[in-house]
Amino acid sequence: MNKFGIIIFIIGTLFSGAFVFSNIQVTESHVQTFGIITEDSTYSERFDGYYTCRADLVVEYAVGSPSQTYIAETFATMESSNSCVELIENYYPVGYEIEVFYDRDSPENYVFQNSNIQDNAALYSCCAFIFALIALGGLIMTFSVGSTQKGTFKTGGLSGRSAAGQSSGRGHTGGLNGRNEQTSKHAGVQSLSDPDFTGPHNDKFLSGHTRHGNRKFSTFQEAKEYCLADSKAGGITMEGPNHFTIRRENNLLNSSSGEVSWVKKVEYNTYMAGSYAQSNQTPPSQNRRLGSRERNYDSLIQRFGLRNVPPGQIREKVMAAGIMTPAMANKFFANRFVIETLGLQHVSPQPKPASIVMETPETNFWSKTESSISPSSGVQEKCGHIGCSRTVTSFDFRCFDCRKRFCDEHRGATFQCSGCA
Repeated sequence: MNKFGIIIFIIGTLFSGAFVFSNIQVTESHVQTFGIITEDSTYSERFDGYYTCRADLVVEYAVGSPSQTYIAETFATMESSNSCVELIENYYPVGYEIEVFYDRDSPENYVFQNSNIQDNAALYSCCAFIFALIALGGLIMTFSVGSTQKGTFKTGGLSGRSAAGQSSGRGHTGGLNGRNEQTSKHAGVQSLSDPDFTGPHNDKFLSGHTRHGNRKFSTFQEAKEYCLADSKAGGITMEGPNHFTIRRENNLLNSSSGEVSWVKKVEYNTYMAGSYAQSNQTPPSQNRRLGSRERNYDSLIQRFGLRNVPPGQIREKVMAAGIMTPAMANKFFANRFVIETLGLQHVSPQPKPASIVMETPETNFWSKTESSISPSSGVQEKCGHIGCSRTVTSFDFRCFDCRKRFCDEHRGATFQCSGCA
């Protein structure tokens, strides 16, 4: 039987029963009766563009045997374009019976509508039904998704660790018998070696899945291509027949279920899924964990696809991507991690474009410039003040309103001349 299914069945049953019990408690906790509107009730109206009428009702209801009287209070309102106080008094007259729901255990607690009770009961019923379905699913899982070892009698300690105990009606009489069956199951791969991996390492596994998660590969060759293409993968672990997964770590751990592992070697070659390409230099050791800055540089190298590019073409490929400026590229190629990874001896810094190179200004530039600008170089005309014949140029004061120019004697105090001001 499937243990996980049993747990689901138990949890679903417990929660479903709890909600059923809560539903019963809610529905049976309140009892319906009828109360009488007493003479203590009052009726009033208020006019605010329209009439609002209100009935404040005092209701007496009797509970128990011998009977005991309790008081309940509520109110009702209505709106009308005409006076409605008599109308609401006729709706709820003194002596009229009104429905009351009181608490069975505390009769002094009451409500006039059972909508809240019905809502809670409906909610509890819905929850009980959902958890009943979950319990049913767990029950089905318990008997339909059980252990693959049907009718197997195991007496050996090590045989229980075997994942291959799929024999039917056959007894295991020795602890090593299960291990022998595990060995025969993996007989086709325990001698499988590859120049790019160390191993196979029997009864060993590698921890941590890569970005491929626990994706199942049916053959070693298929898993090999993806493992070699992933720089963060440490090796491959075979969990069962035709079940290979790519693992992140490369430290071998003992396996109690007969797993087999291969550890990726550090080679001078770079692999891509489905293809093989020669790299410039040995990639960073897989055994060394990269720092945050090195991971950033390694991510850029993979993004640009620089591992298979000749050194003389690397800068051209980076600049063609349009992501880096020349200054950023110089910093990128000056990094030791990039130089070691790509096998670069020296990459000359990119010279600045001619368009952004500025010449050094001449000595006394501004003094020479100022000396070349003089009042005589402006357009000359007469002062705009009546009776003044002084000559003015484009450097003299100009009125903002009349647009005339004035000499220093007749210039305005602000941006206007005396006549416009």
